[in-house]
Amino acid sequence: MTSLPSFATRDSRATDSVNMALAAGAIVGTWFWDVQADQLTVDEALARAFGLDPAMAQRKLHLQDVLGAVHPDDLPALSAAIEQTVQTGGRFAHQYRARATDGSYHWLESIGRVDMDAQGRALGFPGVLIDIDERLRVEAERDQAQALLRSFVEAAPGVMYAKDRQGRLLIGNHGTTELIGLPPGEYIGRTDAELLGDPAQAASVMATDERIMSSGNSEQLEEEVSFPDGRRAWWLSTKSPLRDADGAVIGLVGTSLDITDRKAAEAERRDIEERYRLAAQATNDAIWDWRIADGQVIWNEALASLFGHTEKNTTAQWWLQHIHPDDRARIDHGIHAVIDGNGSGWTDEYRFQRADGSYASVLDRGTVLRDADGTPLRMIGAMLDLSGRKAAEAALADSEERLRLATEAGEQGFWDVDMVQDVLIWPARTKAMFGISAGALVTMDDFRAGLHPDDRAATLAAFAAACDPERRETYDVEYRTVGKEDGIVRWVAAKGRGIFEFGRCVRVLGVAIDITARKAADARLQELNGQLEARVRAEVAERLRVEEALRQSRKMEAVGQLTGGIAHDFNNMLATVIGPLDLLALRLGDSDARASRYIEMALDGAQRAAQLTQRLLAFSRQQPLQPVAMDANRLVAGMTDLLVHSLGSSIILETALGAGLWWTHADANQLENVVLNLAVNARDAMPSGGRLKIETRNQRVDLDTASAHAGVPAGDYVVIAVTDDGNGMTPEVMARAFDPFFTTKQVGQGTGLGLSQVYGFVQQSAGHVKLDSAPGKGTRVQVYLPRLLADVDMPAAASDDDAPALHGGREHILVVDDDAAVRAFSVDALTELGYRVLAADGAASALALLQAHPEVALLFTDVVMPEVNGRQLAEQARARHPQLKVLFATGNSRNALVDNNVLDAQVHLIGKPFTIGELASRVRIALAGDG
Repeated sequence: MTSLPSFATRDSRATDSVNMALAAGAIVGTWFWDVQADQLTVDEALARAFGLDPAMAQRKLHLQDVLGAVHPDDLPALSAAIEQTVQTGGRFAHQYRARATDGSYHWLESIGRVDMDAQGRALGFPGVLIDIDERLRVEAERDQAQALLRSFVEAAPGVMYAKDRQGRLLIGNHGTTELIGLPPGEYIGRTDAELLGDPAQAASVMATDERIMSSGNSEQLEEEVSFPDGRRAWWLSTKSPLRDADGAVIGLVGTSLDITDRKAAEAERRDIEERYRLAAQATNDAIWDWRIADGQVIWNEALASLFGHTEKNTTAQWWLQHIHPDDRARIDHGIHAVIDGNGSGWTDEYRFQRADGSYASVLDRGTVLRDADGTPLRMIGAMLDLSGRKAAEAALADSEERLRLATEAGEQGFWDVDMVQDVLIWPARTKAMFGISAGALVTMDDFRAGLHPDDRAATLAAFAAACDPERRETYDVEYRTVGKEDGIVRWVAAKGRGIFEFGRCVRVLGVAIDITARKAADARLQELNGQLEARVRAEVAERLRVEEALRQSRKMEAVGQLTGGIAHDFNNMLATVIGPLDLLALRLGDSDARASRYIEMALDGAQRAAQLTQRLLAFSRQQPLQPVAMDANRLVAGMTDLLVHSLGSSIILETALGAGLWWTHADANQLENVVLNLAVNARDAMPSGGRLKIETRNQRVDLDTASAHAGVPAGDYVVIAVTDDGNGMTPEVMARAFDPFFTTKQVGQGTGLGLSQVYGFVQQSAGHVKLDSAPGKGTRVQVYLPRLLADVDMPAAASDDDAPALHGGREHILVVDDDAAVRAFSVDALTELGYRVLAADGAASALALLQAHPEVALLFTDVVMPEVNGRQLAEQARARHPQLKVLFATGNSRNALVDNNVLDAQVHLIGKPFTIGELASRVRIALAGDG
């Protein structure tokens, strides 16, 4: 173990400690560490600095007793530094934070020395402790101030620098470095004479600096400088004396900004202003410059030369007051609309008062100058005197008017092409030949574009030949034009010649004539000459067609009259068959089954014969119709069961009833027959089965939809469409589909009256039929019935209880019929029903019986009778007996009971032939009321 150092050694250490303390300054405390014994001796001040009890300074400590107060972040570095010094010996210095008695940390610096023995082992480690908190704070503030200064200097625009009293650079920013072209290390401490390549420039700068430092006054000046790369620039420099704490001038500080662009802009502005001044003096226009802020206006000399006003400066109000009163408000509003509306350009024409009181026509235009925010600052413009031009235009207009009158008198339009300026002059007559309005502006493009494509190449080639200095041909062409605005094709004949100067064409002038009418007449004449024979043939063919149509019409009319007459006589005969058979069946009852079967067979044949007569009447449009307000959806829905049984199991029936279907006005029974006929025809077109669709819909036919409903007049319709996917029809079959007795079925399988009955009924009901079909693609028949516009109430559904019973009453009935057999059956049938019956064979005897028997309640009369028909008889009878009820019977009521093919209102009718049940029902209804 190494012995402790001697007293002399300790005294030496103390001396060293004092010296170090003196050298270090603010001493906190001292220590001595016996490294070999690990005994640490400290004074009270050091103990307090480490937050220890001062009493600990009176005893020996270990190093760890003190190191425990060192900040944890600083302890590793301090321990490493102590270890390193103990190993190597010599001087020791280290900064760290230690915890004081109040628990806060403060910065300390330990300075000491490690003594080594001859073997290189550490013996003693004396040292002092210095409080460096304040020093570090001052250093931090200094560093921050220096950093701020450096940042400020570097961030300053342009050049910033400081010089000493001899002109040597002390500091410079980035701009200074760029200007000199050297890094700071190479220009700090040197003068401008040593750094700048231009001696004259350096001398000027240093002379200026010396003047400022000598005078002690700041100056701002413009300096021209040269960069190392040859660029030259202008700088705006601000230089001030640099003074010490006592105010003595010890140097100079300065800043310089590059104003090269500003100098260039100022020079350009001066150049522009000079050019503007020279232009304002040279022009014949009155140039004005209006300062909007205060309303001042500056004029050039033209204001005096043009209008006699000698003023150079006026106000905007002065200018406004010299505008003609009729133009003043318009101009004031127009120019302020541009200024206040962020516009830039203004142009207008008005009358301006001269100094002598007269008015000049002027064209004025100006431009608004605004700042970056869009605020108007100035408006500069030029006023052009149009008086001379207006007079020239008036003279030209007068000349053109005389030329126009001359050309119009000859029905010609002139044209003038300025080949040099590419200007085309057309009067209104010439423009009209190209379909252009009289006031429209035209160019050669309008001429070229207006030529008919088939004539364009030849016309332009002729124009080029007229302009060719070598050829100089006469421009003589006829061509078509296509109107630019109206699209009308016109014929024009044009003639003209070119005007040549110095070997080139300068103008082409000529006239043009509209020859459209002449061309049309020539074409018409040529057409008549060329097509006369064809027209004759067409006329002959048309006459033959019309004659054939007339013959067909007469034939169809004759067939209609024939069928009507046949139907009437046939119905009378059937009445004497069906009625008695029905009466006989009623009498026999169930007493003889075989007889009843024979009667049923006879009735079935007679009923089918009656249906045939009904079809004949429908075809001839002679059947009496009893139209009512009806809902087609309800009718079709009510026929579903009947249709299913009629079509058979191989046909799938589908109905599509339109929502909100309109009502129509038609005979419900006849319309049912129409639907049934169409369904049966469709069934026959699908022998192997198929799908049948019946649909209803509302249909409005107007201009927009007329093409989809060819042949149907405009209006609102209820449409019933029957569609099948059967064999379809060829065009030839479709053309004859509605002809009577035409059928494609085998002999004995069809009468050919089904579709003709449909057609007749629909036509009689003011409707239309549309047929669409194609072979293999099925058939679609659409029935258009007019919409009923009147309001109607939904009728209550009929019930079985509403059906009249097969019995009559005790009223008196007069039967009138010229056919004895029909009359006899009617008497027997009514008697069987319980009525008291009288009979007459004509009107005369009927009126006599009515006179003798006023108790007669019902007149049951045939319609078609010789001399006086049934309707005339009813009118005479009711004139004498107003309460008399009338029931008509007819097999053909044409022109007797119908009005426009519709049964007259308040008329009761039963068609021949009829059964006992039908007679009983109709008689009770007739006796019950008038409707």
